[in-house]
Amino acid sequence: MAEPEPEPVHPPPPPPDSLFFSSGTYVVQIPKDQIYRIPPPENALIVERHRNPSVVTSSRRRSCCFRIFLPIFVLLLLIIILALLLPPLLTLPKPPVIELKKFKLTPSTRNFLINLDILNPNSVGSISFKSPSRVSLSFRKNQLATTKFPLIRQQHGSEKKVALSLRAKSAFPKELKRRMKNNKTKLHTSLSLKMNLAAQTIGRLSNRRNVKFVVTCSFTVNTLGKNSRILSQDCESERQ
Repeated sequence: MAEPEPEPVHPPPPPPDSLFFSSGTYVVQIPKDQIYRIPPPENALIVERHRNPSVVTSSRRRSCCFRIFLPIFVLLLLIIILALLLPPLLTLPKPPVIELKKFKLTPSTRNFLINLDILNPNSVGSISFKSPSRVSLSFRKNQLATTKFPLIRQQHGSEKKVALSLRAKSAFPKELKRRMKNNKTKLHTSLSLKMNLAAQTIGRLSNRRNVKFVVTCSFTVNTLGKNSRILSQDCESERQ
């Protein structure tokens, strides 16, 4: 007699909780009103302003102050720059200061030799003497001799020695001839030296000006003979 076949054994059903953790692919749907996104920067800035109103007020004050004081600062800066630059540009150059150092008359050649010291008193710039610059020597309003002034350039604050040789072109006045023959040192003679000087000055920022200086020196010598010495002098310089 055949034995009966055994019945198949089925595994027990899984517990209820294990249904949610079994392997497989699942799709989870979340309602749209529950989806969270990163807010844009504009929203974050608005929230920050609402949270810190003092910071917003402070930034507004700074911006307002900057807009008000920046134009004032720029205006003051321009005024300072103009105050520094304009005076040197508008100030006219000072005329040279001239001093007579030596006087000598040579009767045989009718030449007068006069040595000068020239000072450029300007604190900035140079003076360039140019043509036509003339020098004349007079005795009691009678012109004795003339010559050209040398074309030299002189830097500010510097001194330069200049030798002038003036030659008479006409006869001397009788009074002057008499004094030339008399070698007495007590017979003082007063003369006048006039210089019409055309020049170009260079100041700050290479500012160039064409000017004319007139220098008049009234001086007295002890004699017109040998060993002449300048006893006194008065030189005046002006700009025209």
